[in-house]
Amino acid sequence: MSDQERELKVLLTKENYEKLCTLIPCDEQRLQINTYYDTPDQALKARGFACRIRETQGKYNLTIKKPLDSITKYEYEKEVSAPTVSELDPEDRSWMLEKIGLGDIELHPFVTFETIRRITQLENAELSLDETHFPKHTDYEIEYEYRKDHDGISVFNQILERAGLQYEKNCMSKLARAVQDLF
Repeated sequence: MSDQERELKVLLTKENYEKLCTLIPCDEQRLQINTYYDTPDQALKARGFACRIRETQGKYNLTIKKPLDSITKYEYEKEVSAPTVSELDPEDRSWMLEKIGLGDIELHPFVTFETIRRITQLENAELSLDETHFPKHTDYEIEYEYRKDHDGISVFNQILERAGLQYEKNCMSKLARAVQDLF
């Protein structure tokens, strides 16, 4: 689906998360350390943008997200060699600034958190069960990320039915939950 990310998410109770973990086979489990960046006046947040460096298994991915609609975002991702924005090489910094599109801005880290992600590959999507540790609390979610166009809501609801759940948009982004956790 090119530079577009389309996903459905449901915030779960710990009990629902644990139940789904027993019902859904896991193809891969990994720890993700996410650090989000913004300007001092939160110019990215004001536009609904996100800039993140995610460390997974010793590798770093720089991601820029911009909203398209309520479930679709433009997502630009690039593997980089540096763990922080301030250490990016000039080529990676230029790529980042181009994708953000706000000129030569200075970005600073403002929140870091860890996610234990259990991944299952489906025919048309990737299913993730996430346990996320914010500085002040832990929460749980299930995420259905489209890889191909299809009736994802129906498929997602079939999966959720196993735990007596149904898709209902109740889940802010992890970034929004992390910001909420700060206050």
